[in-house]
Amino acid sequence: MNGGGDLLEVITTLQANALLFGLMLVRVTAMFASAPVLGSRSMPMRVRAGLAVIVTLSSLPLVADGSHHIPQSTVAYVLLAGKEVLIGVMIGFIAQTVFAAVQLAGSYIDTGAGFAIAQTIDPTSNINLTLLGRVYSLLATTAFIAIGGHLWLVKAVVASFALTPPTELPNTIAMTQGVLVRADDLFIISLQIAAPLMAALLITDVALGIMSRAAPQMNVFIVGLPVKVGVALVGSAVLLPAFATLLNGLSSQMIEDLSHILQATGGG
Repeated sequence: MNGGGDLLEVITTLQANALLFGLMLVRVTAMFASAPVLGSRSMPMRVRAGLAVIVTLSSLPLVADGSHHIPQSTVAYVLLAGKEVLIGVMIGFIAQTVFAAVQLAGSYIDTGAGFAIAQTIDPTSNINLTLLGRVYSLLATTAFIAIGGHLWLVKAVVASFALTPPTELPNTIAMTQGVLVRADDLFIISLQIAAPLMAALLITDVALGIMSRAAPQMNVFIVGLPVKVGVALVGSAVLLPAFATLLNGLSSQMIEDLSHILQATGGG
């Protein structure tokens, strides 16, 4: 009986705040479409749409307090919906930077090891990645899920409704600055991940160069390729614990940065 009453209350709230629900759904849907794991192409579209509706319905009572004025003009409502898309995409983009950095680091290593010519489809993003880039991407996805990063994204989009209500304009300067800072960090993070193996591959190239000078009859291209592949694979296996620790730290830092950006965005 209580369950029926709760359902009736939800339906009543939804009927009274249908336009507000639409704005909130746009933000949640944009976040689901651009965020890692939640926006994976391997997740059926119906599942993602259903999750977006459930999250929005769960958040509606927190926002529908009667203090939000929904514009009657269609143009103004569409502009608010566009603003919601920007906020949702921003949340997903901030989380996506860690995965982009990992994939970029894998591409750096694959270029030095000779794997760059072979590319495969990454099931989580449905884009072509080099071999180690795909392996690193899957490891990053595993670490992200292990620390509950996907749940933190849902919490972030729900909290964003209190920080930046759907009917108010955000602090666009703070939002832009936060996104640009995270975009700059992408290259720094990718170099941090790839630096040890890039250094090992550089030392290998120097050693092969010295060997080719000492023994000119040796075909350095035939000998060097399997050696560099072995260095990349063995080095990746040896550095795997450190890589997992770094990923956990980067994911935690991403969540903290996202919280600061949302607070700054809602401050205007």
